[in-house]
Amino acid sequence: MDAIHILRKKKYIADFEIFVMVLSALEWRKHNGNIKLVTDQLGLDFVQKHGIANVWNRIDVSLDELNELPIRENVFWAGAKIVALQQQKAPCVMMDLDFIVWKTLDFSKYENEVAVIHREAIDMSIYPPKEFFHVKDYAFDTRWNWSVLPCNTAFSFFGNELLRRMYCDEAIRFMCHADVKDDYLCYMVFAEQRLLAMCADMLQCRIHSFCQLRDLFDGRQNVFTHIWGEKETLRKNKRRIVKLSATF
Repeated sequence: MDAIHILRKKKYIADFEIFVMVLSALEWRKHNGNIKLVTDQLGLDFVQKHGIANVWNRIDVSLDELNELPIRENVFWAGAKIVALQQQKAPCVMMDLDFIVWKTLDFSKYENEVAVIHREAIDMSIYPPKEFFHVKDYAFDTRWNWSVLPCNTAFSFFGNELLRRMYCDEAIRFMCHADVKDDYLCYMVFAEQRLLAMCADMLQCRIHSFCQLRDLFDGRQNVFTHIWGEKETLRKNKRRIVKLSATF
């Protein structure tokens, strides 16, 4: 299965993050297929400078086009993921740089559907109602179901081409027209995680979950590793970084 990593505007990445990023790409190639790095010129310069450009099967330098879009990247810090996904074709996998898949996965059972690492509970402080959002020249689709559980896209498989296109187009349109007044996080996760679920629901496209959120942290599974929640701890604790390196 073809997968993508996304790297945007990076002049510096901590050593442990580089390590996990490289491991993520190599483990994917070992077990599941090809992986492409979608980045910008700054990202290409970074991976070449650090001698790691060959860990991906291919590098696509296309994210500089984001500079031409009216997207506030300080608000939509993961907006590059959606722009990169818009350039792909289903079936494909989108995977965060800090996510590792240790085993071979069978994607045939998700054919023409979508699968995400896990669903998210609707916490109103993170996923507020539509009245919270400020937009210009934009209207929320009246067919959207605001009660459907959002999708965590740290690792996601898109088997439905119509859904991939609808989700990317709608998320980019929202990011371009958002008039952000309040909590940046709510805007970002709406575009990245909630819109995917609502678009899938509207198309009656089934959403699968690879696991439950608790499974990623309680040691009950050995297929996935996501270090997102540990990054700040690792940045402050060199001993844990050494332990992480020794473990893997």
